[in-house]
Amino acid sequence: MRHSVCLFTASPEPSGVGEHMLTLAAGLREQYDVTFGCIPSGPGAHLLTRAAALGVAPMPLDGRGWKTDPEIARLRDWLRAERMALFHLHAGVGWEGHTATYAAREAGVPAIVRTEHLPDVIRDPEERASHDRLLTVVDRLICVSAGGTASMLEAGVPASKIRVVRNGVAAPDPLPGAPQPALALPPGARPVLTVARFTEQKGHRVLLTAIPAILAACPAARFLWAGTGPLEAALREEVRARGLASAVRFLARRDDVPALLAAADLVLLPSLFEGLPLVVLEAMAAGRPVVATRACGTDEAVRDGVTGRLVPPGDAAALATAVVEALTSPHLAARWGDAGRERWRREFTAARMVRETAAVYDEMLDAAVPGAVEEPMPHSLRGWSRPSVEHAMSVQGERQ
Repeated sequence: MRHSVCLFTASPEPSGVGEHMLTLAAGLREQYDVTFGCIPSGPGAHLLTRAAALGVAPMPLDGRGWKTDPEIARLRDWLRAERMALFHLHAGVGWEGHTATYAAREAGVPAIVRTEHLPDVIRDPEERASHDRLLTVVDRLICVSAGGTASMLEAGVPASKIRVVRNGVAAPDPLPGAPQPALALPPGARPVLTVARFTEQKGHRVLLTAIPAILAACPAARFLWAGTGPLEAALREEVRARGLASAVRFLARRDDVPALLAAADLVLLPSLFEGLPLVVLEAMAAGRPVVATRACGTDEAVRDGVTGRLVPPGDAAALATAVVEALTSPHLAARWGDAGRERWRREFTAARMVRETAAVYDEMLDAAVPGAVEEPMPHSLRGWSRPSVEHAMSVQGERQ
């Protein structure tokens, strides 16, 4: 029997979350009837188009409203009419998607799964109470890394409710050796690629502090920054003010990340915190050496000195040393890249992630008893808790 499954996010900027969901949808469609739901504007519109191209039914819907908002009512009515067997909510931060999750339970969806793409970042007591209430109607909470799991356990989430399904990515397309994107770099340039939203979380300012020392040791280094985000204008101005415009190139949002990875000498992610970043896994799959921070999840993928180099978050001097090491030791960097590709094959493929996610689904579907319950709504405003709107946008970001 094929069950119907809805993958849904209420994130306003579902970059990494959206890519994760598309990878899941592509693999799960062989076993389930999959619907892909997200906000039909901004990056969400592109995700819905890509989902349809995969043969997955798109569900364009803004799931951030109050319980009584028309969009939430439409979601509830649609889930009920479709007799949806399982609702899988993907949250970039702990206060996303509450209202949509309650709507799924009220619609009588038998099994509800929630994936937290970051470790626990809730510090406001009211948000904590809201998340605790939400978990009473969530059957399983998936964490994308062991570090994320530890943070949820510390926050009081029952171990019996948590399942660990570490992120995975598909084989790169194009494979290393395919034609490179036209980047108009000077002859002999050493491309250092960072793919990340422009938020404080991703540590671009730490990298800016490190770049002069890197250029002093390796003048050919060129820093390629792919992404968008609320700090983009400020970072562009800071690059200009520091006199680094010739070394740092802003590439905007890109659909050719595999080609960028193939063109890069090094992949760099200076995040202050993470869940388990997809770009690190994509770099490993592409055989690229990685320099990153010793953040939650990243340290489960990158093996320091084996597949790349890990440095403390926020340490610009250590970051510069690691980048110079990789750029000035090509044989070492090549060895890291080869070891990273092999580690990806063993532990971080999309097929493994899909298989483990399906196991969670089957566990729930075998035990699910249909029924609807009414729960009080957590305080929220279009999906964001009022005290944390500024905090969420300036510190957490919406990426994984």
